Amino acid sequence: MDFGLSEEQEMMQRLAREIAEDYGLEYWREKDEAEEFPREIWDDLTEAGFMGLTVPIEHGGEGLGMEEVVAVALALGRHGGGVSGPNLLTLGPVFGGISIQEHGTEAQQERLLPEIADGAMVCLGLTEPGAGLDTAGIKTTAEKDSDEYVLNGTKIWTTGAHVSDYIVTLARTSPMGEGKRHEGISLFVVPSGSDGISTSKIDKLSMRALGSCEVVYDDVRVPEEALLGEEDRGFYHLLGTLNTERIIWAAIPLSAGELALDLAVDYAGEREAFERPIGRNQGVQFPLAESKMELETAKLMIYKAASLYDAGEDPSMEAKYHVERLYRDVRLARVAPVSDELVKAFVGTNELGLPRSY
Repeated sequence: MDFGLSEEQEMMQRLAREIAEDYGLEYWREKDEAEEFPREIWDDLTEAGFMGLTVPIEHGGEGLGMEEVVAVALALGRHGGGVSGPNLLTLGPVFGGISIQEHGTEAQQERLLPEIADGAMVCLGLTEPGAGLDTAGIKTTAEKDSDEYVLNGTKIWTTGAHVSDYIVTLARTSPMGEGKRHEGISLFVVPSGSDGISTSKIDKLSMRALGSCEVVYDDVRVPEEALLGEEDRGFYHLLGTLNTERIIWAAIPLSAGELALDLAVDYAGEREAFERPIGRNQGVQFPLAESKMELETAKLMIYKAASLYDAGEDPSMEAKYHVERLYRDVRLARVAPVSDELVKAFVGTNELGLPRSY
């Protein structure tokens, strides 16, 4: 069993690191404050081929899988992007490349996949005001009218909708009362500039550069060719995409944890108290060491889930990505920023105005 990255994956990580380091923490602070999409780094990542990671070679992409997406995401987050940087990959390789590659017709793939490899953004219209985790409870409808579908409804927390070229939209095509609850739902690839679509950004605390939006569909007409996959089977099509979304969303905060740890280690080596660096004290070293072990453990779980997916196995059946997601959610709060003790010291000094503790 090989736990290392391939030579190609290492090269990709080095290139992602170089790009990320060109856009440091101050860049992301400025983008967050201005609530401005980071177009510059998006263009650089597209030029490097990262937005086409999962797009087949014959359609202009790299023809790679989730292992490579995770490797690039970890490099982007750790070397400056934090949470926002690697989240850009959801708008290209995941919601776009994987969804259309797995469920699109040949004509859809020939038309859309080259666009995605060239930097077209694709977001996911899933969550609704009355249906969060209860996806089967969505109220957005898509009614057939001759050779078109007419969409009506509202989506919320659609990240990137205001800058995306397409919205993969989940809508009900048959009433909930007919058949099973999760049936009667379909997926559509909707151009975000379609008549009847309006977006408004939701005020939030984090990832402000990647604005999350409320999207209203008011008699939005799309041709039959916009249907992605089989009609009334969209919920089941969506599960594969959500598997990959959960995998990358485990890698995103982990990369931010690695960035936080790097900053903490640097500070521990530079900050001196009683004529020596504070990093020489076990009270500082031990929390840092524990954080490192937790991050490495979580990373192995993420790569395992990605490897299962790339091998054609179902990571949800193996419960791998559920395990690493839960482990991440429980443990990374202790890693970023590093430990309860250091958080308390920071709050005491910077928020409460107390003298520095040692």
